[in-house]
Amino acid sequence: MATHSTCATPIKGTHMRIIELDACGAPITGTGGQVSVTKGFVQVNMEPQYEDGVEFFERTADGSPCVNQKDDPTLKRINLTSQFCEVNVSAAALVTSARELTTGTPATGTGFAIAEGNPTRRYSVEVWQEVAGAGACDASGQQRYIYNAWPNVGATQLGAYVVENGRSTLETTSETRGASEQWVNQVAADYLPAGETIYDDEHWVWNVTTTAPPTLACDPTTL
Repeated sequence: MATHSTCATPIKGTHMRIIELDACGAPITGTGGQVSVTKGFVQVNMEPQYEDGVEFFERTADGSPCVNQKDDPTLKRINLTSQFCEVNVSAAALVTSARELTTGTPATGTGFAIAEGNPTRRYSVEVWQEVAGAGACDASGQQRYIYNAWPNVGATQLGAYVVENGRSTLETTSETRGASEQWVNQVAADYLPAGETIYDDEHWVWNVTTTAPPTLACDPTTL
């Protein structure tokens, strides 16, 4: 049991990183995969999905409760709804399982095309937040950050996209799965305490860290 605890007040969202995964939840390395880092998101809304526990209730012949018990609920997955005010073409094509439209050599993504069918591509989502108030830095003067990670995301559906006399926001809704060991080793290790890991039944990571977020860039990179 921990003998001390960390208190931090999360505020804002400064960076989002999206990393392409294979069907098993492992990061795709080299030119076959992509990494995108952006600040052009409006919000990431997390909604845990629970299965209610089975309820057992029985009365005796005189109407008195004989059995009154309910099992604990079970977390099945987490739904993520993300809204983007800046559309990064490569990242949008990845999360929506779309075909990226490109031009030139080397290729530059200029758009994407959405086809009917099942969304098959998977990715991880990491979001960094600031720490508000007096806790913004640790005792040694290092800036602290809140690190949020959803290690295995997919089944992404498009949300509303409105063209009007105003800004247009791209919205997606996704579902999580548990983390893979490869993702933990290749992606999250720098943002976790030394010796800690993430297990294959864990869907969301929240940690206070002094490791700075990755550099923002429009162009995707690789692992």
